[in-house]
Amino acid sequence: MFQKISSTLKEFKVNSTEVPEDQLTHEIRKLRSTKGGFNINEAILFKIGEDQSKGELTKEDAEKLEQFFNSGNGRRDLDNAITWIYRDLYTSAEVRKLTRFYKSSAGQKLSKNFPIIMLESLKAAEEIMKEYKKVE
Repeated sequence: MFQKISSTLKEFKVNSTEVPEDQLTHEIRKLRSTKGGFNINEAILFKIGEDQSKGELTKEDAEKLEQFFNSGNGRRDLDNAITWIYRDLYTSAEVRKLTRFYKSSAGQKLSKNFPIIMLESLKAAEEIMKEYKKVE
């Protein structure tokens, strides 16, 4: 799985061109809206704030970037890029099934908790590696 991820990222080319205004795009937008939870837009704003607190961005530059991704061309380009990613991976039928799942209480709970699950899982792995290195 990690080889596939690594290979995919090496070959990945961002496509932020306009997406077709068709049924699949509509369904992808609905899925992203329904899914809720921690999304890429929030992650970007968090990263901008983090970079500013580390001194890697001035307050002025951070504000400009936030504006760019909140309402500027950055938001449009990112939304287009994400829609193209979904279009490459899923059919309309699959997107509809995902939307139905994320409308359910279990889907909403997963969406809300997924970032915590991932971060806690990574932390668990790091701590287990530390223990392994002590024994070695």
